[in-house]
Amino acid sequence: MLHAHDSSDKGDSSMIAAISDVHSNLEALKGVLAKVTRADMILDAGDVVGYNAKPNGCIALFKKHRIRSVLGNHDQSCITGDTGNMNPVAAQAIDWTRKTLSGTSMRYLKRLPEKLELSIKGRRIVVMHGSPMDPMNDYVFPWASERVLERYLDMEEADILILGNTHVPFVNKLGDRLVVNPGSVGQPRDHGTESSHAVIDPVRLEASILRTKYDIIRVSNEITGAGLPVFLAERLFQGL
Repeated sequence: MLHAHDSSDKGDSSMIAAISDVHSNLEALKGVLAKVTRADMILDAGDVVGYNAKPNGCIALFKKHRIRSVLGNHDQSCITGDTGNMNPVAAQAIDWTRKTLSGTSMRYLKRLPEKLELSIKGRRIVVMHGSPMDPMNDYVFPWASERVLERYLDMEEADILILGNTHVPFVNKLGDRLVVNPGSVGQPRDHGTESSHAVIDPVRLEASILRTKYDIIRVSNEITGAGLPVFLAERLFQGL
């Protein structure tokens, strides 16, 4: 687990950019990173790779921009080769990604923790891919009840809980605490074709979801050109 304590003097506010589920979509990642240049840090809720055609490029940008990430279920499958819980299309993409990853990229994935715990401006922030019930594989959708979300916040003793995995963004403020899913950078599934990310002010306990256009045609051509399933290219145009 990573523990980070903010000791810099940046006034009474700071900004966190939260991303998730980049899934090897380099064009989408570049677009989001261009929008969050003023963020004090970038936190990622997992699944750096899988589905799309540029895993090594995405990992290189994560390292360049010092993005702090947790391990997602697709990242884990790339490490282990175990695709038993995946549908055939996702499993095929994992097999392709494992063959494509450089040794440096694989080592990067193997170093990712299942959970990040940070203290920023006096707020305890916890990041994971799934949920406190199953940090790697669980799904927490926008319609999750407040009682469930409050239980998750209590389990982690968190002021801000950042989750991924669903590819569907939401912000839920529960009193003086926040649960945020930034949605997906690389494969949105809320019927929108634009990348999704979140901006969080940990002092004011405010968060918003932002969308970013990217060159879907280029990415879809990369997918088909790499021999990945055509469905993975088609779904980007539908936001599914």
